Amino acid sequence: MKRNVRIRSYFPQEFQQLRVDDEIDDSAIVESLLPDFNTSTVFKAGEASGASGSFFFFSHDKNFIIKTMTSSEMSFFKNRISHSYFRYLKKNTESLLARIYGIYTVHMAGYAPVDLILMAHTLQISGELERVFDLKGSWVNRRVEVNPWEKTGGRTLKDVNF
Repeated sequence: MKRNVRIRSYFPQEFQQLRVDDEIDDSAIVESLLPDFNTSTVFKAGEASGASGSFFFFSHDKNFIIKTMTSSEMSFFKNRISHSYFRYLKKNTESLLARIYGIYTVHMAGYAPVDLILMAHTLQISGELERVFDLKGSWVNRRVEVNPWEKTGGRTLKDVNF
């Protein structure tokens, strides 16, 4: 069944510049997100849903993460942090801050609009990382029990661990 789909892109010039700076070709994104290669991961996305109720999936080649955004997350990015985010990454090109390559709203006939964020798969960073943190800015349920003197064994730590 064919559906009428419209996609609205936010901050297209800024995200395009970030992709250029990171040497991410738009054709690489298109190839990573081709439906023929991602159907199974999209349908498994609910199994990987986060605590917020949003869902996410990795592109078939594991280069990108696509995550739904709540309306409050979308508003927060658009109205509060977008300009600081772009300015920070322009000044700090080697930052390990999550690389966002696009924010979109997908409108499809018969369905409520869905806000999406496209990010680099942060664990694709070259070199060995000692610790990885998923920081949300909250202290509620934001701790992973680990021995502080040992490596995390690949587990992602949270805000309180930081």
